[in-house]
Amino acid sequence: MSRIVGIVDVSFSTKDGNTITGKTFHVTNPVEAGQGRGEVTDHFFLSAAKLAALAFAPALNQEVQVLYNRFGKVASLVLVDPLDSTMEVD
Repeated sequence: MSRIVGIVDVSFSTKDGNTITGKTFHVTNPVEAGQGRGEVTDHFFLSAAKLAALAFAPALNQEVQVLYNRFGKVASLVLVDPLDSTMEVD
């Protein structure tokens, strides 16, 4: 599971003049057992359209599961219930 540690508002223009808005999320994950100790960091972008489709509003310190599409891009986030630490989404 990933913990959100930073959220950055993003807005940029594409080559064809369209404006893309969304947020870049910075997250931490525990280092896998046997590979070291501590946490590793990652970041990813979600467009405003993908954010609007979420069932919750991402916020700092939330535990989330990051869901990827078949191309390896972040497709969605699932809020992890802190009372159910065994939750896994396939």
